[in-house]
This record gives sequence, structure tokens and C-alpha cells, in this order.
Amino acid sequence: MIKCRYKIVNRKRFNIFIIFTTIIITFTISLFINNNKAYSFTYNEPFKEIVISEGDTLWSIALENMPDDYDVRKMVYEIREFNNLDNATIYPGDIIKVPIKY
Repeated sequence: MIKCRYKIVNRKRFNIFIIFTTIIITFTISLFINNNKAYSFTYNEPFKEIVISEGDTLWSIALENMPDDYDVRKMVYEIREFNNLDNATIYPGDIIKVPIKY
């Protein structure tokens, strides 16, 4: 059995390769670690909780809780994203969080 030995011919080129490889590995790992918002229930944005009553819709809740000169469609979208809703269906007795906009 023949053992193969490696010899570093150009030490500068080898060091650059090691540094470059380390940077790529560090960058790849940081992409996966710094994904803080994914599946997180911690929000930095202020919100208020609303209990859904008969006849409430996301549209009417958005109209009541949005500031002037704000697009109601954007507010409905933000409410859905804030509560992780797949669609706009809400039922009486549900509690949803509405982001407070200034």
C-alpha cells in the first residue's frame, strides 16, 4: 500500500485558499443562523388584540384601525401576515392582533 504525501508548493496560494474557504463556510452558516423572523412569535411592532364579533371582517377591522392616508389593502395584508392567516376568514370569538400604525 503506497501512502500519498502532499507537498505545499506555493504557501501563499495555499493560505489564500484556506482563508477564502473559511469565509465561504462562515457566510453560509451565518445565512442559516441569522434568519430570526422565521417562525418567530416575537414582534418588535406594537399591536392590540381584538376579539372578533358577529359581522366583523378583516376589511372593516383594517378600516377602523388604520391611520389616515393609509391603504386599506395594505393594512389587511399586514393583519394577515401578523397573525399568520392563510386567508381572510375569521370567526366570532377569535382573537387577532392588529399592528398599531402611527
